[in-house]
Amino acid sequence: MAGDAWTDLLRASGRVERSERIYHLALRDEWHEAVERNEPYRRSTLGRPLDDEGFIHCSFEHQVEAIADLVYRGRDVVLLSVDPSRVQAEVRVENLEGGEQLFPHIYGALPLDAVVSVDPVPLGDDGRLAVGMLL
Repeated sequence: MAGDAWTDLLRASGRVERSERIYHLALRDEWHEAVERNEPYRRSTLGRPLDDEGFIHCSFEHQVEAIADLVYRGRDVVLLSVDPSRVQAEVRVENLEGGEQLFPHIYGALPLDAVVSVDPVPLGDDGRLAVGMLL
């Protein structure tokens, strides 16, 4: 089975391919706080902790820019590149809001060592985050 077809099948089944990177946009201060405390990251999305939401919102590479524009525009953000094989919690690929796109969700805290890179996201004059150059 071709690579893209296999990935599509895994996504359709609600699983993420363990070798495929997933991404999370985080406010810089919230990420740095987790690192300084040497504790797993526990923010779901902007203004929502993991305990309230139940999972951490993530994106596949082709979804990051749209999420940056929709949720994080004008903010001081870092892009976390996550290796799902290092996440102990379940990672589900699903849509919980009725649209057609499926997104990866981490159903537990994100271990610091599952984050393979952290990149500050440049902010344009118009407030847009320049995530494309980081992917």
